Amino acid sequence: MKKIAVIFAGCAVLISGLFLLFVNSSDLDTPIPERSPTQTPARVEISQNAPVELHVAETAAVPSAVDDFPITKEQFESLPQAEQKEILEEFVADFWQDELAPAEMPAPERKYLSLDIFNRPYMQTITEREFFELSPEDQEKAMAETTETLRDIRVHVFGIIDQARQSMANNDDLSTEANLIYGLEVGRELSANRDGLVITRLVGIACEKVALNEMVKLYTRAGDFSKVQIAQEQLRDIEMEVDELRKTAIEAEANR
Repeated sequence: MKKIAVIFAGCAVLISGLFLLFVNSSDLDTPIPERSPTQTPARVEISQNAPVELHVAETAAVPSAVDDFPITKEQFESLPQAEQKEILEEFVADFWQDELAPAEMPAPERKYLSLDIFNRPYMQTITEREFFELSPEDQEKAMAETTETLRDIRVHVFGIIDQARQSMANNDDLSTEANLIYGLEVGRELSANRDGLVITRLVGIACEKVALNEMVKLYTRAGDFSKVQIAQEQLRDIEMEVDELRKTAIEAEANR
């Protein structure tokens, strides 16, 4: 029965197309009569002397055996109402099954950025978004170099901070302040790009934070409370930035 419905559908489409092709222009103004939903579909009148008989081409998405079961308008109308209704219901059901079926589209090939377009050090030239547009192999290369470079910078800056602490112990406030400013500036340079790699920004923030904490101690001892206030405000800004980074990381993880 389903095969007959397919053939009937093809017949109906062809008849409708011929009707639209050869209709007189004067007929375009003729109103279309309204039909009740309970009535059978409107049919185009065809000469009884020229019955329409269609065969489904073998290239259609149905078995070629369907060709053995052609149906004409007369044959359809000669069927009992129950069978006509069944054919129409199957025809409509088949249409919507195909219409609503998810399209089977091949996954598009992912385009990666080339690591060659970035200058070294990668930790300062690649943004977080661009990092995830690299191929897995390039991500591994970039992260290996970035991690090694940042580790060296962190060790260097923390060594400078230790020198500042030693100078403070020796009451050499000028050397102490100079070393702390150096550590703070290195940290700021690393964390300045808000779109940069998160790991780069975090190391920069760590350098800023340790330098500012030592500044609070230095300026408190020297009684320079305006500088103490400035350092404390910058520490609060850093805490807000860390919270922002944490939220961004959580959101990014949730969207992957």
